Amino acid sequence: MKITFIDHYDSFSFNVLEWLRQAGGSELEITRITCDDLQALQLLKGNLTPLVISPGPGKPSDYPETLSVINEAIKSVPVFGICLGHQMLGEISGGRTIQGKNTWHGTKSKIHLKQRHWFTDGLPEIFEAVVYNSLVVDLGPESNQNWLDLGADQQDQLMILSHKKLPVVSVQFHPESFGSDNLIRLASNFLAKAR
Repeated sequence: MKITFIDHYDSFSFNVLEWLRQAGGSELEITRITCDDLQALQLLKGNLTPLVISPGPGKPSDYPETLSVINEAIKSVPVFGICLGHQMLGEISGGRTIQGKNTWHGTKSKIHLKQRHWFTDGLPEIFEAVVYNSLVVDLGPESNQNWLDLGADQQDQLMILSHKKLPVVSVQFHPESFGSDNLIRLASNFLAKAR
């Protein structure tokens, strides 16, 4: 099974890759493309595989090439965004990236599930995850027609997002962090859907 990982040079990128490999086992083949490899990103549009969008510094608008790839990908392949990747999917959905109520860097946050979904199958209703962000996604009225708010933190900020019909999902927190509860099920559930 092949997936593509778009790397935004985050310090956690290799942790995410290892987390995905643990979930996917020996049959998983991951192609890593960096966000500034414009030629590879352009070629990717014509040869899409399931896509994982990495965390990274800055805000979605800093990465127009990645946003362009995501716009193509969500029409045809499963997509999973983490932190910055979550914010990118939020913006593509018609939402906005806004300043969060707090700035978190390596802080544990309680996440509560708002509804059951294939992506969160096997997770408890409330769990802890480590967050490293000052920005969050705010879904607008238009995006609420096609997207689901699956989970939030204790301040009711959006932490888990899914498209209503397409296999496109994202999380604001870092599920791969050793400080998060055992969240390998998120990776396993995504990879199962990607298969």
